[in-house]
Amino acid sequence: MKNLISSFLLITFCLTLPAQKQGNIWYFGKKAGLDFNGGSPVSLTNGQTYTTDGSPVEGTSVISDSSGALLFYTNGMKIWNKNQQVMPDGDSILGNFSSTQGALIVPQPGSSRYFYVFTVDDFYEDNLKYGFRYSIVDICRDNGLGDVMPGLKNILMLDTVAEKLTAVRHANGTDYWIIVHKYYSDAFYSYRLTSTGIADSVISHIGSRHPNAAVSQVSGPAIGQMKVSPDGKKIALVNANGADVIAEYFDFDNSTGAVSSWVNLQTDSTIIKNYQYYGVSFSPDNSKLYIACTVNGNGIYQFDLNAGGGDSVSVRASMTKIAGTYNYFALQLGPDGKIYSTRSPFIGIRYVAAIDAPNNPGSACNYRDSAVFLNGDTATMGLPNFITAYDYSNTTYNCSKAGLSEIAMDNINVYPNPSANGWQLTVNSDLVGSAIEISDAEGRIVFTSEIKDTHTDLNFATESGFYLMRIYSGGNSIFKKLVKQ
Repeated sequence: MKNLISSFLLITFCLTLPAQKQGNIWYFGKKAGLDFNGGSPVSLTNGQTYTTDGSPVEGTSVISDSSGALLFYTNGMKIWNKNQQVMPDGDSILGNFSSTQGALIVPQPGSSRYFYVFTVDDFYEDNLKYGFRYSIVDICRDNGLGDVMPGLKNILMLDTVAEKLTAVRHANGTDYWIIVHKYYSDAFYSYRLTSTGIADSVISHIGSRHPNAAVSQVSGPAIGQMKVSPDGKKIALVNANGADVIAEYFDFDNSTGAVSSWVNLQTDSTIIKNYQYYGVSFSPDNSKLYIACTVNGNGIYQFDLNAGGGDSVSVRASMTKIAGTYNYFALQLGPDGKIYSTRSPFIGIRYVAAIDAPNNPGSACNYRDSAVFLNGDTATMGLPNFITAYDYSNTTYNCSKAGLSEIAMDNINVYPNPSANGWQLTVNSDLVGSAIEISDAEGRIVFTSEIKDTHTDLNFATESGFYLMRIYSGGNSIFKKLVKQ
């Protein structure tokens, strides 16, 4: 009976995990890629994320539709469409390929047409000067190949952010939490993404200050991944390249966005200083936490989060080395339930490693160094960044049936803009009756109305700053950026 129950649970897990195909295509490293649409990963060789000078690529992100067909991908600096071409306005994105989790693509809740491309820059080249930003891609622009929407590129959300960027579904099953960590701080910032934009943010001051000690430009411990568990209940992060590295996990409330209950995983500070963490990943069943080390061949470690009933002392004592010899970088749970890793020497490795059974304890997790051959291409440091548990909301979208054409969008004029005394909206008569929302830079809705005639005057009092006007018509949206002086 016990074996039957175990088999039933395993079958149930295997049936539910691959249901979301939006993360089935990966692009990373030097022209490397993987296709999970057949179940087991197959190498792709047409990726464009590589650098011309051979610098290792770190943070990328990819989005497919619910059938597993590629939509677009990014390295945080450029956005490529499904034809492997840079989108017309897909250059000069203010992330960085050298940022650990430099980009993350999240569909707008309730839409399969609009996608947020969130970015964080890097410590070494940019010194974190560009911060946490987003751009919005309309997949119907450029004849259905997609492009960044005018006026909705590199919108600043928070300055001076570590190289950490992750997302998880809100407890309501519709919205998302986008989470970053403020640098020179102990603060987590959780931003709630709704169908109307960024609705609110939650700040949690807990855990280690980043960095943990005074550092130079050379050491720069902004590096390292941050991940939320598949059930949305815990969050973990690590860092590298510092005198006092960080490895810790917390409780996460996916209803409120709050982070609490800090557990420090470092058991021996004199040894841990030499580990230099980079990768972090939870097992599919949320019971194990894996951490990868980048120097001294220190390998990959597993922690049992249920040890001693979850007691922090017992969890630290459960630390088990499951891989060695090499230096390891990114860890990423795949759509097949395995955890994949890149390893050094990263310039010449043409394989990715894998943990085949990450729910199992110790060596039973079955780590393999050369699990997937990349067909001559090269894994460098990073792997693509995805929403936790591949819990995507977008399906497929038929742009030929879109209710609003780009010509109609061009016929919408907002003037005066910039303005000191409100805005006057001029629209053609086809959009009469369409709803209007105006949101501030934080995503809060400050004004609503509708288009009542071909000439509609809108007047409202608000503070100076940048605003976003959204017009709803026929199940679609038009965006206009506004400036109040």
